[in-house]
Amino acid sequence: MRIDMVKRARSLILLVFWCLIANGNAFAAGQSDRTATSNGTSANDGPPTNNGTSVNGSDANPSIAPPFLTPGKDLFVTREGDPFVLTVTSTCLLEDESESQFELLFPTPDFIHVSESYRREVRANGYAEGIGVVYVTPQTGDAGKYLVKLQAKGCNGKVERVISFRVHVKPGI
Repeated sequence: MRIDMVKRARSLILLVFWCLIANGNAFAAGQSDRTATSNGTSANDGPPTNNGTSVNGSDANPSIAPPFLTPGKDLFVTREGDPFVLTVTSTCLLEDESESQFELLFPTPDFIHVSESYRREVRANGYAEGIGVVYVTPQTGDAGKYLVKLQAKGCNGKVERVISFRVHVKPGI
């Protein structure tokens, strides 16, 4: 059963990844028509989504836009045995050839993992995106409520944001 779940999760991850690549603008999902300013807030209204907070204490954001989670929610509800994936994206100028980095902060449940960063270049617009896949694979016995913190480092290696989200795992059927 675990092998079937891993195969299902792998297929879902590939599908999500290729859909995001095929829809170049889909990475801005959850950002709507908001214009991000250099300090990570929206020029149109309020603070950024995903409960993100600046960690480096600087008002200057070296990225084009602050890192964000897709889908842009802060609560995910699932059941034991029902895996799902999220993506985290960080944008950089195209001439910066370094990679974005994503790291889960302690304490993180054992059933949540994040991939290495995948780089996608959008030459027409002069930027690159670092894309990470967050795997959430709760098993029997993982029921509960969890707070997950994901640290996003931009292309320059500085921490730009800590994205927080909650996962509520209900007992399996």
